[in-house]
Amino acid sequence: MDKASLLHFRHSRRLLRDRGASNDGAMMTSPIVPAILLLASLLPLGQVQAQTFDTAAAAAYSEKQNGHALLIYKDGKLFYEKYGNGWSKTKAHRLASGTKSFTAVMLMAAAEDGLLKLDDKVALTLTEWKSDKRKSQITWRQLLGLVSGLYGGKTGSITSYALAPASKTIANPGKAFSYGPNPFQCFGEALKRILAKQTKKETVDQYLNRRLLKPMGIQVGYWRKASTGEPNLPSGAYLTAREWIKFGEMIRLGGLVGSKRILKASSLAPCFLSTPVRKNYGVGWWLLGQSPRLPDDFHAAMGAGKQRLFVLPSLGMTIVRFGESKGYAWDDTRFFEILIPARHKSFGTGCTGSKGTPLLAGQGQRPPVYGQLLGLDISSLPDKALGVLWLGLSNKHAGSLTLPLDLSPLGMKSCLLLASPDIPFPFFAPSTTASVLIPLPKDASLLGQSLYFQALIADTKANALGLTVSNGIDSHIGLK
Repeated sequence: MDKASLLHFRHSRRLLRDRGASNDGAMMTSPIVPAILLLASLLPLGQVQAQTFDTAAAAAYSEKQNGHALLIYKDGKLFYEKYGNGWSKTKAHRLASGTKSFTAVMLMAAAEDGLLKLDDKVALTLTEWKSDKRKSQITWRQLLGLVSGLYGGKTGSITSYALAPASKTIANPGKAFSYGPNPFQCFGEALKRILAKQTKKETVDQYLNRRLLKPMGIQVGYWRKASTGEPNLPSGAYLTAREWIKFGEMIRLGGLVGSKRILKASSLAPCFLSTPVRKNYGVGWWLLGQSPRLPDDFHAAMGAGKQRLFVLPSLGMTIVRFGESKGYAWDDTRFFEILIPARHKSFGTGCTGSKGTPLLAGQGQRPPVYGQLLGLDISSLPDKALGVLWLGLSNKHAGSLTLPLDLSPLGMKSCLLLASPDIPFPFFAPSTTASVLIPLPKDASLLGQSLYFQALIADTKANALGLTVSNGIDSHIGLK
């Protein structure tokens, strides 16, 4: 055993000795480690093992809900891809209202290009609105944030650019959320008029292609009405999964495609700011992180049939899901809970002590859900035993050593070191069992990670060293 590992075990024995010598009555059978201490301890310990995700189970859930495609990029690389129910990677799929996210980003591009300002009045362009008490006050941000007071319109019933500005209002700007196609077609008419005054005199379709689609290398399968120069902005796009995910990756990377900048990150930021009227909607994007069960930076473009483009920056992940799931039990949060499960799994075996082999087990009622308490039980212990539960970031290496490591040379016959002893948590067992509760920080970067636990127990009758160890527990941090 190398010097570092010997120091770990000497430290563990010292913790046991010091706790045993204490007479202040402060020993706890269920110590609760402050979350800030756990997080602060994890950060300097180096790289943890790779995140893992249950992609097969997530794909099965999607396919059961009449899913057509599931495509996942992780850290900019293809991570998972599967097609089902008669679909294929070369077949363009309708995005339905997933198209709205392109329109929102086109608004941000127009603002970055100096064609408009987000908080200017749209009536400066749609001059027929100037005489209307409500419409005259609508800003560009409110228009595509769907809080302009305009009636959103009936989903699937798309009026022309020219007729859209006549849409009725239902409230003052900023006072009501109304989802539907009308505001997006109003934006199309307004942008058409702005572009007609520019030197290039582009159509909306030409601007969309030049400013966004071509720089991202997106090949559009079909876009309804694009041939007229007036693409259907609420729901007209048809793309393959591999093409739509290019857009999501650009969003995840804050406007970058490779080394090429499409938009400034600051220009995209307004897409993901909610309003008091509708907390889970920004500008053209759904803000899934408004749910207490999901990380703050989970966003999505969504369309009828449960078309989804998920952008998850904290996980370095972008996901496309296609399907025709009307009438099915598809649920976005459930999908993520399946993809990123919280579970305890035993590995390895402990070594025999005076009361049998110590058993470390995860508490079923306290799985390793991020932002909640992780619970572990240790049983088959000597009466009133002292011990140390340690958290490790690896079950493959401890410093330069390969795990599992035989501890017999230390006098612990048939005992194995199964998890790297990185952070020790002393415990006291009042009888033959002990429990430990560890708060997990609500830090999305922990999702998909495994923390590895093993217990070291003082047992003078166990072996020459008077110590025994438990099996290991792999606690995979998830959402449920």
